[in-house]
Amino acid sequence: MKLIINGKTMEFKNNVNEIEHVLKEIEQVLDQDNLRLSHLVINGVAVYQNYGSYLSEQIESITEIDVITLKLKPLVEETLETSFDYIRNAVDLLKPLAESFYQSSGQDAWNQLADLCEGIGWLLETMSRIDQIDQLHLYLLNYDIWNEYVQTMKGLTVQIKELEQAMANRDDVLIGDLILYEILPVLETAEENLRFLAPSGGKHVS
Repeated sequence: MKLIINGKTMEFKNNVNEIEHVLKEIEQVLDQDNLRLSHLVINGVAVYQNYGSYLSEQIESITEIDVITLKLKPLVEETLETSFDYIRNAVDLLKPLAESFYQSSGQDAWNQLADLCEGIGWLLETMSRIDQIDQLHLYLLNYDIWNEYVQTMKGLTVQIKELEQAMANRDDVLIGDLILYEILPVLETAEENLRFLAPSGGKHVS
C-alpha cells in the first residue's frame, strides 16, 4: 500500500504490524514540515478519527493512504469564503451601478466600476490558482460544483474584455447593459455555486 503525504510517497506491506510504522511515519513528516493533520483518505474514503482501528479493519484491501494536512485546506477554505462574501456583496451593488450609467455616470460610478473590474480579476486569478492544486477534490466540499463554478466564472473573461472596451469608448449605455444583463447573471450563478463550497454554506447571510 502507498502512503502519500506532502508530495512524498512511501510503500508499506499490507500487514497489521505495519500500521504502527505508517502512523509514526505520518507523525514524523508532520513534525518535520510543520503541518497539522486534517484527515486521511484511505482508498478514496475520508477518515477523520480512529485511524489505527480503520487501518486494521481494512488492511488487506488498502492500496493508498492520502494524508490531508492543514496547509492547503485552510487556504482553500478561506479563499472560497472571501470569494463568496465578495460576490454576495457585489450582486447587491450591480443593479444600482448599472442604473448610474443609464442616467448620468459620475466619478463615483466610475470608481465603483474600476473596483468591480479589479474584484473580478482577483476572483479569476484565485479560481485559477485553486484549480491547479493537485488532488483538489480532497480539499473541497463538492468537486462537481467547483467545476460548475469554474465554468461559470470563465464566462466572465469575455464580459470583462467587452466591458473594458465600452469603458475605453465611454459608452455608458453599453456599460450599463453589460453590468445588468451579462455580469450580474454570471455572479448570481457563481454565488449559488459558492454557497455549496464555502465552509459557512452561506449561514452567515441574514
